[in-house]
Amino acid sequence: MTNELVKFTAIVICFVIAATGRDTVSRRDYVLVTAALAATVTADFFLVIINDDIIGVAFFCIVQVLYNMRFGGTARLKVLPFALAAPAVFFAVTGNILVAVALVYAQLFVLSYAAMLAALRKRAFSATGSILIFIGMTAFMLCDICVAIWNLSLWGVIENAYGANLAYAAIWLFYTPGQVCLALSSRRFSPVGRGSIPAAAKE
Repeated sequence: MTNELVKFTAIVICFVIAATGRDTVSRRDYVLVTAALAATVTADFFLVIINDDIIGVAFFCIVQVLYNMRFGGTARLKVLPFALAAPAVFFAVTGNILVAVALVYAQLFVLSYAAMLAALRKRAFSATGSILIFIGMTAFMLCDICVAIWNLSLWGVIENAYGANLAYAAIWLFYTPGQVCLALSSRRFSPVGRGSIPAAAKE
């Protein structure tokens, strides 16, 4: 439990970093980043401390909705009702709600990552902010891939024990630095590019 508490505390610190930011690029960006990290802390509380995977992953779905909004990807969320069809069918056939929720999360992450790339191409954030966002979201994605590999090994889908153990070891190596980058990315470092964050978010 001590190890889990240390990991959880690291994410709480990331939330504090975001929440105590004084000079942020915009009020809207500050609110979305802080809310996303608050949802992240809640998700990790259920996953790491309570060991309730279903509620934990559900909160991570909220995290990705908030990042989608941050990156101006709200329009992409309109396809979500159609994307929910596959998880719904999976749940109806197997009764496995955890995997169904994980499938919803995976699709939300794809949407938020695509929105992030689009926002960076339009220079909606400063150069430093863009670097932090890209590193943070990419590390987040790599962490999720490692989580998926580890869980597939537990379910017997992947039988390579060395690869599974390596993936498990890499989870927090990607996750914590990624969250630090996302927590710092709302700080004002230099003038934004051709657009502004509120403008990018209106798309």
